[in-house]
Amino acid sequence: MAPSATSSLLPLALPTNKKEVGNPETTITTQEILPAQTNPRTIDELIRNRSENAAEEYILSYPEMGTEYVDYTFHQIDAFACRAAHSYASLIPQRTCSSETEVVVGLLGPSNLEYFISILALTKLGHTVLFLSTRLSIAAYSSLLEATSAKHILIHKSFRQAAEQVQQDQPTLQIHEISDRKTFEFSNGDIIENTRFDQNFDLEIESGKVSWIIHSSGSTGLPKPIFQTHRAALKNYSSNLNLKGFITLPLYHAHGISSVFRAIHSRKQIYMYNADLPLTQQHLLKILRRYDFQVFYGVPYALKLLGESEEGIAELAKLDVVMFGGSACPDSLGDRLVQNGVNLVSHYGTTETGQLMTSARDLRDKAWDYVRLPPAFKNFVKFEPKGADVYELVALNGLPSKVASNRDDGSYATKDLFTPHPTIPDAWKYLARADDTIVLMNGEKVTPIAFEQSLRDSKYISEAVVFGSGKTRIGMIIIPSPTTDGMSGNELEGLLIPVVSKANELMPAYAQLSLDMVRILPNDTEYPRTDKGTVIRPAFYRTFATQIKSIYSDAEVSTGELRLTEDELREYLRNEMRKMLPPTAVSLLEDTTDFFSIGVDSLQAIQLRSVLGKKIDTGGKKLASNIIFDFPSINLLANELHRLRTGGASHACSTTSQMEELIRRYSSFDKHVPVECTKNGQCIVLTGATGSLGAHLASRLAQNPDVRRVYCLVRAQRSSQARLRVVTSLRDRGLYHLLPLDARNKLIALPANFGLQELGLQSKVYSELCSEVTGVIHCAWSVNFNLALSSFEADCIAGAHNLLALCLKARQSEPATFNFCSSVSAVAATKGGFVPEALPESLEFAQNMGYAQSKLVTEHMCMSAAKAYGIKARVLRVGQVIADTTHGIWNATEAIPMMIQAGLTIGSIPRLDESPLWLPVDVVASTVSDILLSSAGAGVMNVVNHQSFHWTRDLLPALHQAGLEFSEPSQQEWIQNLRKSNPDPVANPPIKLLDFFASKYDNDRPRTGLVYDTSYARFLSPSLATAPKLDQQLVNKFVNKFRATAWSNSSSENSTKTVIFIAGPCGAGKSTVADAISQRLKVPWIEGDSIHSQTSIAKMSSGTPLSDQDRWEWLETLKATAILRMRAENHDCIIVTCSALKQSYRAELRNSRVFRAVFVTLEAAKEILVRRVQERKGHFMGGKMVESQLEVLEAPGIEETDMIPVDVSGDEEGVVEEVMGILGTVLR
Repeated sequence: MAPSATSSLLPLALPTNKKEVGNPETTITTQEILPAQTNPRTIDELIRNRSENAAEEYILSYPEMGTEYVDYTFHQIDAFACRAAHSYASLIPQRTCSSETEVVVGLLGPSNLEYFISILALTKLGHTVLFLSTRLSIAAYSSLLEATSAKHILIHKSFRQAAEQVQQDQPTLQIHEISDRKTFEFSNGDIIENTRFDQNFDLEIESGKVSWIIHSSGSTGLPKPIFQTHRAALKNYSSNLNLKGFITLPLYHAHGISSVFRAIHSRKQIYMYNADLPLTQQHLLKILRRYDFQVFYGVPYALKLLGESEEGIAELAKLDVVMFGGSACPDSLGDRLVQNGVNLVSHYGTTETGQLMTSARDLRDKAWDYVRLPPAFKNFVKFEPKGADVYELVALNGLPSKVASNRDDGSYATKDLFTPHPTIPDAWKYLARADDTIVLMNGEKVTPIAFEQSLRDSKYISEAVVFGSGKTRIGMIIIPSPTTDGMSGNELEGLLIPVVSKANELMPAYAQLSLDMVRILPNDTEYPRTDKGTVIRPAFYRTFATQIKSIYSDAEVSTGELRLTEDELREYLRNEMRKMLPPTAVSLLEDTTDFFSIGVDSLQAIQLRSVLGKKIDTGGKKLASNIIFDFPSINLLANELHRLRTGGASHACSTTSQMEELIRRYSSFDKHVPVECTKNGQCIVLTGATGSLGAHLASRLAQNPDVRRVYCLVRAQRSSQARLRVVTSLRDRGLYHLLPLDARNKLIALPANFGLQELGLQSKVYSELCSEVTGVIHCAWSVNFNLALSSFEADCIAGAHNLLALCLKARQSEPATFNFCSSVSAVAATKGGFVPEALPESLEFAQNMGYAQSKLVTEHMCMSAAKAYGIKARVLRVGQVIADTTHGIWNATEAIPMMIQAGLTIGSIPRLDESPLWLPVDVVASTVSDILLSSAGAGVMNVVNHQSFHWTRDLLPALHQAGLEFSEPSQQEWIQNLRKSNPDPVANPPIKLLDFFASKYDNDRPRTGLVYDTSYARFLSPSLATAPKLDQQLVNKFVNKFRATAWSNSSSENSTKTVIFIAGPCGAGKSTVADAISQRLKVPWIEGDSIHSQTSIAKMSSGTPLSDQDRWEWLETLKATAILRMRAENHDCIIVTCSALKQSYRAELRNSRVFRAVFVTLEAAKEILVRRVQERKGHFMGGKMVESQLEVLEAPGIEETDMIPVDVSGDEEGVVEEVMGILGTVLR
């Protein structure tokens, strides 16, 4: 209705159950569930109190996928938050006492389970949560973060680009990703005894601390932060409907977060809508039919979707209460719902004042759209007259739920306008915002001032007024100026429509004005305005209510007369989509293309629906509001439109048919044009370098003397971002510090979008690739096993097609080779047990998930291109990839590492009758590299180990030998052990995968694996031919790595302070870089040379190298000086320049329990270093010292992963930017 509420829900007159709906005398009131003696003082104390007193009660439900809800108990959400808090504490340290200032953490992402748990986790750590709407502009995010002094922001990965744009303006902003479910989720079981983090807090003081910051809509400019304390929030949540609920509102809106915490306070379960699903009638009905609720919370748009069908209305009528907020509900919709038995309740409140009024009433009272002022609030609320029957609500000082003031007397003027009911006392109908904000039905807020003003600037327009509050889209009334006197209607439209179209550019995407929603009135039309000529908006809306209503009515009526066949409908839709989409999206449009995968937004969907309703004959049937969302392609939409008119059946398309169509569509290419080329060496285009296999490939190729360049195509906006992602990936795998300077210089990272023409590259860059490329390795793929096949088309399948096209455009004597990293999942359902090195006999042999099916589609695409165009397209079908043989690095959250970890956490690992075919990731990279650089033609290669091992007879003894002590139960007994084990995922991470493990092993079925032919792959790759089966050495490595990292329970004592050593030989520019980084990070720095003793300085001045004894004394002094400086100046980070040439020197520097060491090692060619030293004036080091230092310099050791090598041969600014980028990932 109006801005969302945060305060308590007032006593309501509501039916207690459906049987009593007809009884007008039946009422319930809100209940205080929490005993008075245990009133919580903080949000976390509320959660823990519920967990202690109602541990096994279900409180929150959220879908695992789709609409398949999982119920979570109080104990689970408390333990989840505890687990997440431990994870976040390493990024954003916990406050240690109540005298310590709160840390404000921005939270930006979809309103899902991970988001909610993150809220609880941050409050456990004593931090303040700054809720950020996903719809704000970059400027708004930046303004809010700056205004609240937030130095940290937790984001969903989809908002990384936005966060990095903000970071450009606020370099000290630290970006972290929201923890995924693997971090915290576990099934319910034994109670965790202690989830407290606030032992050192004074909770009475904490109660007055700010719990969260919710921002205003920014209707009159940038959004403003609104601060809410724990005390105020808990007061708001303490009164409740006491009903089991379902909510479609996002948690970053005040009404959304308030509704969830009211449920928690009242111990009434609440279901959250899946943030990954579009809000459609189909999904809502499925949920309402399947699950049992009493109260529905949502925006009017959700009510509109359900109100379009008799079934939807019937489902709403079953509920005790249907409550809406966020925007006004259209009168016609509300009336229809109430007339059909829906107990519709509106509410009014603002973030600043809390909830003030609802339309809860006697069931005989049908005035659902008039909120009632409770008697208890009469002394704290007044309505100030603003015109005829128009009043602004003002919250007076003393209102308990008020958290802001904007007047000298302490009151808060809401700028919300109401009109009183003609007969019911203290009943008010919301009209609009005084600041002219238009709130659409979906809750989006439109500020039309700039739009209107741009039109008024035209000499042809006297007045332009936007309307649309409570509607799906905005409209406009234009009153022409006297200049247009005598013009015909067509002439007038010809002048005004271009002006409107240009002004549209000022509006955000969701607020674009469709031309069919513009009404031009006569130029002598009178309208309400002030003495100064300013339009009085509320009065204008009342004056032209009939015209506005007719505009929307005309838009809703299906008046189309075009009776088209299905083929004709496709052509019609193609033309409409071409008008709507930008050229880049039009080029991607096919009849099967998902509209939303190419950028169609909700407003465009509404506009297309409006056009179809006006033009297409649908047999008198009204088009559903979500028809474009429900049928999101030309084929699907054409079929549905045809079905509406003819009554025919919908087309059903099997997955196999979809795969066949995709293979057909993506198997056409331009032929290769041979070009004589004399360039030597290989130039490789690599995708997926930000993943494990891709990182190992980048490292191996860069070090191969036959490869002169490796282009890494990466999803990023800028080259610097792309490079940083590649460097970070290589560092995470322990590879980057081992690359020599010449190898690193071979790596070129390019920001790309595989699904776009020319891979989204600049034409010049793409042309350069065509001239250079000799081979492509395609590793990048969306690893999401829940997506359907169609979701892999726009990016993955189309991306593979575009990369094949690049190979065929190579300006070489033959096409560049294409090496596609497929997956054994593409043939996992093969009949007969044997998998040849060839395409499978049937498309049905792919595992039953979109990921596997998309891989098999691409395998066929490759072989079709090879046959038709002569390209050497190789399909490398990769099996299970495990830890590398050098470091033993393996993702500890994968299923197999989790099973092994169970040997520690529950003391058992199951006996399995399985013979895996594992390959270390570096062996897979070597195999792919071998095949890439071979002369092999097109074909399929199975990249799996030809030597299997037995899980029970080989792996389990090796794990024992590696130091793990565990029992070996049967697979079913192991599942029983896991079920009975500690449910805390901190202490027992394998519990998180209980359901997955149970689905595989909670049975006695014999497990049969597939046999893979690898003869051709082994012939081409010596690395694969000599790949050993799993041995004790590798098992020791990955077990030790797990123990040191993921399985380690000890917190590092030196993790809170960091010393950045700027290292390298003389002449590298250590002081210059240190000074620049110091200024960027706002931390002190120490010139290491200034710490040398006078004896050492005399030696170096004479050209005499220092002895090791000299250096040991110096290194000890450096460490002590750095520690004292950090303590004295209260810094957690300091920069020190130090050559740190030998591994032993670096080992000494990192040997500290006070700090962790990071080495930024500056590198350049010898001649550059000598020249720089010779150019220095007055320094005791001469040119001869360069040679002696280079002789001493030792390359990084394998385990020296804290070293960051940087090429300093370029300009200073570029060097500093690179160092800052990498340090940003290290220090976060």
